[in-house]
Amino acid sequence: MQQQFLKKFFSSHRTNSFKRQITTFTKKPEETFYQCWDRYKDLLNTCPHHGFETWRLVSHFYEGLTPKDRQMVKLMCNETFKDKDLDEAMKYMDLLAKNA
Repeated sequence: MQQQFLKKFFSSHRTNSFKRQITTFTKKPEETFYQCWDRYKDLLNTCPHHGFETWRLVSHFYEGLTPKDRQMVKLMCNETFKDKDLDEAMKYMDLLAKNA
């Protein structure tokens, strides 16, 4: 049933377009960290069948941040961001976005 739904409403072209947006995600110059994280989560929710593992999602988001924002993430978690459990990293991004 899921396959039929995806086939009808998410063509492979459309799905690939969303996947490309996820893998090439970057923070816009005028965006706050909160807006950037919110936009990324909206993108993930738009294509819940993206098939990416959590570590890849965290990596795509982190690499799409500006160097200044990456530094902020590192400093806010005492330089241990890359050592965090993947689900913990996603929750941490939520926390940072709320507090930013």
